[in-house]
Amino acid sequence: MEWNRMAIRGLQHVYNDEAKKIDEQILRLVQQRKSVAEGKQLFPDPEMIQQWSDELGLELSEISLVLGSLNESVPRRHFWEEPGELRGVLPIMKTTRDGDFEYALTHSMQYENLSILSVEIKCLKETAERISIEALLTLVIRGKTEYEVNIHGGRGGGAQVQLHFMVSPPLPEKLDDIEFSLVPAFGGLARPRYKEVTLDKQIDFT
Repeated sequence: MEWNRMAIRGLQHVYNDEAKKIDEQILRLVQQRKSVAEGKQLFPDPEMIQQWSDELGLELSEISLVLGSLNESVPRRHFWEEPGELRGVLPIMKTTRDGDFEYALTHSMQYENLSILSVEIKCLKETAERISIEALLTLVIRGKTEYEVNIHGGRGGGAQVQLHFMVSPPLPEKLDDIEFSLVPAFGGLARPRYKEVTLDKQIDFT
């Protein structure tokens, strides 16, 4: 059975002419967008995404996911090589704040073949115990050298998390000419968002 004729989670395959017309327009625009990009990674600034979110009533994550998926993926080596001997720890301590959240590039473990860089994110609100951070972010490094970055896991939960990134080639000891940015990650599917409902009233069974 072809995949597009299969029932998904009990829902039968449904399509109509109106949806087809819209989809054709979308696909033609995708092709035009690729031609304009010419293989470059194009992405709008946060202010533009916020403006579109306000005008269209879409979540910021939805817009970021769609626009990010239009960029062609860059071939990666996926770090098959061993990290090699640990050469030392490179302190970085670059911090910035955006709204109620603080971001810190703390340090990098310097190995022979790559670096493992740590990023800490924490919420500074007084009610932080009621917040669970989901950091759908990846790291971009710009400098004279072209760096490849892959997520290397993380830890934490609630109002504070830590992310680890593998960087190849290893970072230099002096970081004066290097820029670091966290950007939306597009490797997975957007998760559905649910409204939280609190049930805290007495219920009597009669």
